[in-house]
Amino acid sequence: MKYFLLKVGTERYWIEQDDDNYAYRQITLDEFNELHISCLEDYLSEGEISEMEIEEWKEDGWFFDLTKEEFENLWQSVIKKYEKQWKEVKKRYPIGTIVRGINSYIYPQGTIITGEDFLAVYTGNEPFYLHKEVCYKVISYDEINMWLMVV
Repeated sequence: MKYFLLKVGTERYWIEQDDDNYAYRQITLDEFNELHISCLEDYLSEGEISEMEIEEWKEDGWFFDLTKEEFENLWQSVIKKYEKQWKEVKKRYPIGTIVRGINSYIYPQGTIITGEDFLAVYTGNEPFYLHKEVCYKVISYDEINMWLMVV
């Protein structure tokens, strides 16, 4: 994984990039000074982030390397306010529970399913149809992203 900060105008993008050059987690500070995190909203850079793009950002003075620790510290501080909500979701949907939601978008981690009060990730082989209602069984939890893992 690689970690960096991209500054564009007043906006800030803290990105964890996987080995395939895709954004894996992201924190965004928008022009209205609002924070968004990719584990709770569709706020993840789309597509591969090429080395050429990074070199251009460096030349423009927009790109700053981060350590894993710097990214993790910021990530933990942002998601801290959602801890209580996450604990309630895990109580409400114990492992083995069948959940119903809507195929919402695809991330490198899998298909993101939006439920009434949760987000889940499906990594199976069923085809993705946007806005299709689906039912899956909870098999585990992604603690870092506060997602139900389903099959």
